[in-house]
Amino acid sequence: MSKQKTATRAKSRPATKKQPVRDDRLNTRTSSAKKALYEQVAARKGVTLTEFVETSLDEAAARAQQEFQSMQLSRRDSQAFVAALLADDEPGPRLKAAAQRFKERTEA
Repeated sequence: MSKQKTATRAKSRPATKKQPVRDDRLNTRTSSAKKALYEQVAARKGVTLTEFVETSLDEAAARAQQEFQSMQLSRRDSQAFVAALLADDEPGPRLKAAAQRFKERTEA
């Protein structure tokens, strides 16, 4: 699809509540083969190349953000676990009772 067709199509679509006004640019360079593939997929989906690329980037960013949050939780959880292991706290009454029951059952 030529730049002129893309520009014309973009101008003919008014901004809606669901689509915020696009006031910034993101430029990238790619091979002709990749661009042709992206255009073909976008056409099959019935969207512009810009919409396809933007949606794909949104999905990739959401996945990356989710992975980052999972790593953060894992790191925080592991730190809490190690801190609990290293703490010099006395076992509570429930743990003492459970240990006593275990001891009685296994020694019998």
